[in-house]
Amino acid sequence: MYKIMIIEDDITIARTIKDHLSKWEYDVIYVTDFKNIIEQFIQFEPQLVLLDVMLPFFNGFHWCSEIRKISKVPVSLHQ
Repeated sequence: MYKIMIIEDDITIARTIKDHLSKWEYDVIYVTDFKNIIEQFIQFEPQLVLLDVMLPFFNGFHWCSEIRKISKVPVSLHQ
């Protein structure tokens, strides 16, 4: 089963994406603590990250560069 991590601050969008992907039997989580994204990433070990550009605290480009320091997992940035 593939693991997908959603980093989206709009909870309605995050839940909708999670629900749709879960129907295809993907293991999906979405971030709720935007200060500890890397810790959640390390713990979950996803094979794909769906990442919003506009986030609280740091933007998606920052988090993408932080993920790149520790992983080559595909990251899809969206606005």
